[in-house]
Amino acid sequence: MTKIIIAGGFGKLGLAIQQGLVGTNFEIAGILSGHSHESEYLVWTTLDEIDQEADIFLDVSTPATVFDNTMWAIKHDMAVIIGATGLTDEQIAILRDRANHGILIVPNFSLSAVLLMQFSQLAARYFPDVEIIEAHNPKKVDSPSGTAVQTAKLVAEARLDTAQKTNDGPARGQRVADIPVHAVRLPGYIAQQSVYFGGVDEQLTLTQSTTSRAAFVPGVLRALEGVQKINKLEIGLDSIL
Repeated sequence: MTKIIIAGGFGKLGLAIQQGLVGTNFEIAGILSGHSHESEYLVWTTLDEIDQEADIFLDVSTPATVFDNTMWAIKHDMAVIIGATGLTDEQIAILRDRANHGILIVPNFSLSAVLLMQFSQLAARYFPDVEIIEAHNPKKVDSPSGTAVQTAKLVAEARLDTAQKTNDGPARGQRVADIPVHAVRLPGYIAQQSVYFGGVDEQLTLTQSTTSRAAFVPGVLRALEGVQKINKLEIGLDSIL
C-alpha cells in the first residue's frame, strides 16, 4: 500500500478524497489540519506533530500553508501533490530547484477542466481574442482561481500575436498573461469556467462545471499514481496523463 498524508483533509475536497481512497491501493497515514477533529485516522494540527512516514504528501489546504507544507514534505523525502492554490512564481521556482521526488501542482483535479484547458489551447491558435469567466462558491479563498490562471497562461502560449487589445476599465477583469479573467463568487456553485473566443462574425464558447467534490476524486487518483512516475516538478494533471 502507498501511504498518504493529506493536508487539509477535513475541507469539503479533503473529505471527498478520504471517501474516494477507501478500497484503493492508497492508505491514509494521517491528516494535517489547522484544527483537531475526531477521525478514524491520526490527526495532527502542526507539521512538528507528524510522527508517521509516508510516500506521498497530498496538499489540499490553503494558500497560506501550502509552501511551508511542501518544503517540509521535500525535507522528509516524500513525493508531493499540490491541489491548494496560491503559490507564487518565485515559490514554484524554489520547489522546482529543491525537488528530490515528483512534485505535481494540480490547479484542478477535474478531468473536464483538464480537457477544457487543452481544447482552449487548440482554439487559441485560430481565435486569439479570448476572455475567461469563472464561478465558485463564496468561501473560495483565491480569486481568480488557479484553474483560470493556468488556462490563461496556456492560452497565451498558444494564441497568435494578432489578438486585439481589449479596452481597460473597472469591469474588465484581472489581466493574466494579458487575458481578461473575471471571477464570480456566488452560493450554489462548486466550480465552473467558461472560455469565450471571438472571431469575425462567429463565437466559440467552451464551458465545464462540476456539481460536487466527488468529481475531483478520479483526478486525485490519477495524480497519486502519476506523481510516483516523475522525479521533478510538473504543473497540470495533463502532464502525467
